[in-house]
Amino acid sequence: MKRNLFKALLLAGILASCSDDDGELIGEIPTDPEPEPTIEANVRINEVQYLGNWVEIVNSGEETVDLSDYFLCLGPNTYRRIGDLTVDGNLQLASGAYLAVSYEMPNATGGLGLYTDNSDFTDASTLADFVQWGADATARENVAVAAGIWTAGEFVPVMGNADYTIVFDGDGTGAANWSETTTVTIGEDNVLTVPEEIRSIVINEVQYGSRDLVEFYNNGTVAVDLSSYWLCLGPGTYVQLGNVTPESGSIELAAGEFLVVPYQLPDTEGGLGLYSNDAFTSAEAIVDFVQWGAAGSARENVAVEAGIWTAGTYVPTVQLDSYSIEYDGEGDEASDWAQEVNPSLGFANDTPVETTTFNVTISNVINYLNVHTFTTPVGAGSPGPLTTNGAQYQISFKAVPGTKLTPVTMMGNSNDWFLAPTDLAGIDLFPNGEALNGVDIANKLSLYDLGTEADNDAATFPPAGTNVGPADVNPLVRLVDGRDTGDIYITAVLDYANGDGSSAGTFTLTITAINTPDGGQPASSTNGFVVTPGIAVLHALPEPLFTLGQEDRGVGLERIAEDGMPGELYNWFMETGTNGSPLRLASSLSVFSPGLVYAFNTESDPFFSQGGETNPQSGLEELAEDGNNAVAVSYFNDLGLPVAASNETAPIGPGEYLSFSIDVPQGQDYKLGIGTMLVQTNDWFISYNNNGVALFDEAGTPFSGTSESDESYLFDAGTEVDEPVGFGMYQAPRQSVLDDGPADANSTIRRVSELEDVQFGKGTYNNGPGVVYLRDPRGGYNLVKIDIQPQ
Repeated sequence: MKRNLFKALLLAGILASCSDDDGELIGEIPTDPEPEPTIEANVRINEVQYLGNWVEIVNSGEETVDLSDYFLCLGPNTYRRIGDLTVDGNLQLASGAYLAVSYEMPNATGGLGLYTDNSDFTDASTLADFVQWGADATARENVAVAAGIWTAGEFVPVMGNADYTIVFDGDGTGAANWSETTTVTIGEDNVLTVPEEIRSIVINEVQYGSRDLVEFYNNGTVAVDLSSYWLCLGPGTYVQLGNVTPESGSIELAAGEFLVVPYQLPDTEGGLGLYSNDAFTSAEAIVDFVQWGAAGSARENVAVEAGIWTAGTYVPTVQLDSYSIEYDGEGDEASDWAQEVNPSLGFANDTPVETTTFNVTISNVINYLNVHTFTTPVGAGSPGPLTTNGAQYQISFKAVPGTKLTPVTMMGNSNDWFLAPTDLAGIDLFPNGEALNGVDIANKLSLYDLGTEADNDAATFPPAGTNVGPADVNPLVRLVDGRDTGDIYITAVLDYANGDGSSAGTFTLTITAINTPDGGQPASSTNGFVVTPGIAVLHALPEPLFTLGQEDRGVGLERIAEDGMPGELYNWFMETGTNGSPLRLASSLSVFSPGLVYAFNTESDPFFSQGGETNPQSGLEELAEDGNNAVAVSYFNDLGLPVAASNETAPIGPGEYLSFSIDVPQGQDYKLGIGTMLVQTNDWFISYNNNGVALFDEAGTPFSGTSESDESYLFDAGTEVDEPVGFGMYQAPRQSVLDDGPADANSTIRRVSELEDVQFGKGTYNNGPGVVYLRDPRGGYNLVKIDIQPQ
């Protein structure tokens, strides 16, 4: 069991000055030397029956002293001449002798001064000795402080039992030299016997990594004032608790309550002692002790001598600096302590941990992959429409499997009609994995009314002017009734040439007019089809430009449908953010691997550190190279941190998402981390910045929403040489075995700040921050959105 707070003290010479062993104090401790007493301290108060009527005085000098005219004083109007009181012993007090004086005490608190005369009880030069118990700031405390025989604010803790006294240890001045005893020895040598009542303060929890906090627990039955007690790690590293501002709880520690104080602690190994006074080498002064990380700390031998620790034993160092070590409430062994993932400072160590469940989705939002305009007819020197049969537009573009094509061209002899794919998901460029080659896709196009301008007003057809027609009474996008597919107006042939193995193949789209208007007939939407400049969008998700039954999105399609002018829509696609990277065009087309989410309460992410190297135990390499999340999940389980694998066990493509449910303790400053591989790479992964995303605010309210998606970035794990995105033979979709590929010469984990698009030919992305959130105003790779929802 833990030692009682007032461990029996050997009164002769055991309370050595701390200057014999220790250096300068650490903490808010006065450093000025105490003033010397103003008179020779040859008579001392030696024992006080504070709830009775006796005071014992001892002559500690070498000469006999006449105490007849000495005075005892508790404060104004409470003083008596010793010669006028009942005494047991001789007023002519010989060297080493005791005198017991009958003097009524003031109950459980008081401050008693011994004066050489009664000339002025506020005069420090007449004060021979002083003791204060139960509380500070008694009437004569300031006099004793001025005399240099007491420290302001200190007092001897007492239990308020009429059968007990307080006794002096025979050396020094101040509260630390006094203790309460159950053995009354008025007129005899003092004997310190600890009161039988359970009165024990224990070190209950220590968080020595990230927060430097120590928790005490009063497992006794009465309150204990800890202001005169000390924490000590070794020479030069100690602090008196009265000089520390508590993190929580009260220095006057009630029974069954907790006190948490800040104290700078070593992060990996140390030995912490709690002392009843500043005799740090005394086994009788040490109250409790704990040692972690290694044996042989400075105060281990003191604790061993006191019987409260076993030599050579220690509590293992915690795995992460956010963890604490906790006491189990029984015994004095290292085995009575254990690592705690969720510290309970200020509460019982077995307090249940309340949790909040978060549902997290990581969405693959890759969509717009490239955009091309066709404006100038083949053989012409300037932009214009196709007004004669056989006239052509032609464009070329790169693309990879999974890409959809949405070409749009206006019917120039209409107000706001346009050709676009009948299937609003777009035209699959690689059906069944084979590229469209020599295929006319005109029959996959239909005629749509954008709903922005009134129909069949030939006066406002192009080239009458931009946006000149009256508004349509029906503003919704819809199919034009009674019209067949686009093959009655044009041919739209796709030809394909294979790539070189390190970049995508090339499609060529040739649009040929085959039903231009009869010039001898009035212009109308039934007189042929004028093919205008238009746009071709490469995308991954359905409805890239419009939705049937809804109004135009207002981003530039109106300019094509009304006026055959694709520039506004093209510029919308090409817009960049504050760092110069695109706001909408995705850098690449890739699936995401099955992933994980985890929560951590350390200062930085335990999964990886930007600028550091991959921890071989963390599972990051397996995730980043092969999309294997199992090792990482096991790693976090071993750490005791919350973790969840995605419910999806297969890669997810554009428009799909990874979903997770994770239970996170409240009140522990947990942050969320994520991880998923960008599969068409060698070792790139998407994750939050190393700080993670705080899951609770200062009030404990859980975070919700997608706003922290902008904390997600694309990282290079530094484990494997990078190959062109989507074309490396050592990338997961194409490698022959797992973990295959040469090592990266740069083994540090870093953000991907530059990416060459060889899938769609957009060139090099310069994205210094490595931003991946689609809606990030900085612009970036436009790959992901993360939604966090507490339940």
